[in-house]
Amino acid sequence: MSTFICSLASGSLGNALLVATDRTQILVDLGISRRRLKAGLAAVGAAPEGIRAVLLTHTHHDHISASAAAWCLGRRVPVYSTGDNLAHLAYDLDGFAELVAAGLAQPIDGQTLRIGDVTVDSFPVPHDSAGQCLGFRLTLGRSRPRRAVAVATDLGHVPEGCLPAFLDADAVVLESNHDPRMLRASGRPPDLIERIAGPRGHLSNGDCAEALAQIVARSHPGRVSSVVLAHLSRDCNRPRLALAAQAHLARSHSHPIRFTAASQDEVGPVIAL
Repeated sequence: MSTFICSLASGSLGNALLVATDRTQILVDLGISRRRLKAGLAAVGAAPEGIRAVLLTHTHHDHISASAAAWCLGRRVPVYSTGDNLAHLAYDLDGFAELVAAGLAQPIDGQTLRIGDVTVDSFPVPHDSAGQCLGFRLTLGRSRPRRAVAVATDLGHVPEGCLPAFLDADAVVLESNHDPRMLRASGRPPDLIERIAGPRGHLSNGDCAEALAQIVARSHPGRVSSVVLAHLSRDCNRPRLALAAQAHLARSHSHPIRFTAASQDEVGPVIAL
């Protein structure tokens, strides 16, 4: 199996991102059913038996489900997140306390993690989940050239302190949740609209574009080659709008960048690294 990333699902109904090398397969989040996980892995030539770990961004149930907790327990797959996140889920999510008791809920609170030939560094991002929402930078492979992937799928803004985690990543997976006009016209309660658009809510298409422009400008020329726009709202966004917000960056940069939008319902895109 080659080195690649692939979204198995992305959105408010469930999230899972596969990061794979020849030796190691890791999931970032697991908020989908076991059936969808098996089908998604099969679609890219992977198997559930190959999953070595789940990296959990935060405690919302579209990122970790009771079904996922049972799956991890049955297959002895460890789940890594902050100690606060794990403690909250042990109280809040059916079956997660059993993961804790089995030693499969492993805290990562700033330290570097090594899983097979993947090195994982986490960083905090601003989101209104219980505990601490995380982004991840994964460095893949044991020999040069090593590839890097930076992932942040739920965040209300991109603080200056988070930007270094994205620099020189070969692939960036970043939230592009909503179109502000569609959000305002959605008929949702005003407090929900305010929460989504707030600094601990979700990134708009424009906010995502501004962050990516900084990431590309501060990275070595040509290093960022792929961008996956993640966690698009079903009601308040469209893939064409999310991609259109990146059009200036795609056209103006001298080194080509592949922009794609992850889907709630379909597996892909597969990004070879």
